[in-house]
Amino acid sequence: MQNETPNYMLVPSSPSMPPALDSYYKGETEEVSHLRDYWHILLKRKWWFLGVLLGTVGLTLSVSGLMSPIYKVTTTIQILQDNPSALVGGQNTDPLGALTGSSSVDKFYETQYNILKSPTIAKGLIDTLNLKEHPSYKKVERDYPKDSPEAIKDRYAWALLDSLKVDPVKNSFLVDVSFKSTDKNMAWKITEAIPKEYLKLSMSTREQSYTTLREWLDKELVRLGQKLQDSERTLYAHGQKQDFLSMEEPEVNVVVKKYVAVSQALTAAQADKANKEAQYKQIKEQGADAPLITNHPLVTALRQSLIDLEGQVSGQSKIFGPNFPEQASISARMREVRQRLNQEVRRLEASIKADYEAATKSEALLQKEFDLQRSKMVDLQNDLVHHHVLKRDLQTNQTLYEGLLARMKEASVASTMVASNVSVITPALDPYEPWLPKYLLFTVLAVVLGSMFGMGTSFFVEYMDDSIKTMEEMEKICHISSLGVIPMMKEDSWKLPMVGRESRMLTGPGADTQGPAEAPSPVELLSYNNPMSMLGEAIQHIRTSLLLSTSEAPPKVIVITSGNPGEGKTTVSVNLAAALAGPDRRCVILDCDLRKARVHQVFRQPVQPGLTNYLTGASALEDVLRTTSVPNLYFLPAGPTPPNPNELFSSSAFTNLINHLRGEFDHIILDSPPIIGFADGRTISTIADGVLLVIRHHFTTREAGQLAMQLLSQNNARILGGILTMTKKERMGYGGYYGYFKNYHKYYGGYNKQDTGEGKQTQH
Repeated sequence: MQNETPNYMLVPSSPSMPPALDSYYKGETEEVSHLRDYWHILLKRKWWFLGVLLGTVGLTLSVSGLMSPIYKVTTTIQILQDNPSALVGGQNTDPLGALTGSSSVDKFYETQYNILKSPTIAKGLIDTLNLKEHPSYKKVERDYPKDSPEAIKDRYAWALLDSLKVDPVKNSFLVDVSFKSTDKNMAWKITEAIPKEYLKLSMSTREQSYTTLREWLDKELVRLGQKLQDSERTLYAHGQKQDFLSMEEPEVNVVVKKYVAVSQALTAAQADKANKEAQYKQIKEQGADAPLITNHPLVTALRQSLIDLEGQVSGQSKIFGPNFPEQASISARMREVRQRLNQEVRRLEASIKADYEAATKSEALLQKEFDLQRSKMVDLQNDLVHHHVLKRDLQTNQTLYEGLLARMKEASVASTMVASNVSVITPALDPYEPWLPKYLLFTVLAVVLGSMFGMGTSFFVEYMDDSIKTMEEMEKICHISSLGVIPMMKEDSWKLPMVGRESRMLTGPGADTQGPAEAPSPVELLSYNNPMSMLGEAIQHIRTSLLLSTSEAPPKVIVITSGNPGEGKTTVSVNLAAALAGPDRRCVILDCDLRKARVHQVFRQPVQPGLTNYLTGASALEDVLRTTSVPNLYFLPAGPTPPNPNELFSSSAFTNLINHLRGEFDHIILDSPPIIGFADGRTISTIADGVLLVIRHHFTTREAGQLAMQLLSQNNARILGGILTMTKKERMGYGGYYGYFKNYHKYYGGYNKQDTGEGKQTQH
């Protein structure tokens, strides 16, 4: 069954096709595949399926029988992660594990699995088991005589690894190690020796690695020790040069301490200067009335004395007059007090000015000293940066040295430990039966694979087959209604498409036109001779469909043609003509296939004179129209082959003949040549009431059916329908239309046998 939709050629619909049916054929042709469709394909292509299945099973059994027995021996070992550094207090960390998604444990076991399958293990097995004397090793030496012994050993080692299989047991520390060989003893010995060889390789590798590690650690310790000494010398020399008393306590450093003291003194001097400057400006502006002078105790006392003296003088002057004797002494004392007051004021002004000047000089000196100490402090900080760099370098070298020293001790301890991470859980056992071939398993697999390949082949063959296979496919592809099917008869199944093809044609120049034809196949008149047969019932069904194909009167002139030769149109023509002839119905069949006439052979009559003689005027109609053994059935043979048959069918003589026969007969059957390649059928179809297109089952291709319909539609021929001939149940699909014929035939089989004679005379 094909799953793709073919590219249809757009052809006009038949004039006789109802509008609803016409729209149906022009609609979507894509079909939905069902499971039963695939089942029908398998039944149809069962020989392909069975052939591939049996071939696969047979090939598998043959290969299994010729296969040398293969023995497989398996041992189970346990591998634990050996971490000597953990035993001496070290840590086993994997900083990249979070980024790579794998842990160090996974990497360890993956490494061990690869070691088990390494050439080193294989070469160790060759030396340990002395496999160089084994016949398989000798065979490699014979196959490669030009190779060196080491190259031959490498080849044999890789050959051993091809037969070695390592399977980790999920969620455990167990590993299954298997070896396969045609030599049972060799398979057992190698499997038994693998754990020992693996342990030996592990110990040797560990010893080598620790030896290399110790050598490297020794060199690194010497190098880092010298570097540590150099760092210490550089640090101490720099400290002595810069006179660093202590880097941990900066306050005891002379430079730092002096800088702090000068900074504090400068701050105090600046505050004192500001105070003295304020006092000086106050005295300069207010003079003796400045609060600093007026509030001085001595000035206050002198002023009070002066006031008291002035009070005495004023009081005595009022009492005793200005010439009182004591007046002069009091005045002298007043002058003395005023003179001392003026002196004290001048002294205080000079003292404040002197203090201000001294504070200014002191600030200047301290500022100069502060700038000097600050420059020293900057130099000190610069030196400290370099000093700290040297100190960090010393600490780094010391840490590295201590770490390497610790690793050296660990390596020394770990190198003395004996590896105990490998143990044999299940030892290798001597096999008592071959591992391969497994006949039952191989047979089951062959049946399964053969079935799959057989189904694939069946579907592929069906896909590549572009012929028309079913009535539905004929209707969809050719855009034509189906009038029925004609089954392939078992009695003469291979003579249906070309009945009597082994008979020589009775036409042509010099042919014996009066000689009797060879006995035809009974298929041609089977609908008359055995109407209860499957073919007879099929013809009756077609006859009924044909008579009901038009809403008016049944078609009289019917052209029966096909796309290609050998599709059964003559068989259909003769059987349909016999079915249409009856007690009150006259039918005539015209053999219009002038190139390859065959109707005359069916009725065992000569081919001449015939249609060609009548159309050329050489014979009258009474001379060429002949009777048959079927009542009311007449036929007109083809006659000799003309140079151009199409000209005869295009002549008015042929048209007049058909019109004359319309008045004489109820039905006229025209057996025309194939429509593809010959124009005769197209010419004949123009004067007929309808055309029947014969399509051979599993023979006519889709392109041929479409082209035949296109050629007929171009002439505006009235296409009555199509007939699917030579159908086989096993190739058409089980059940359906064909199945009804089979069931009918089986049901009426007894009746058909009892009434054979009566059946020959019965007309349907």
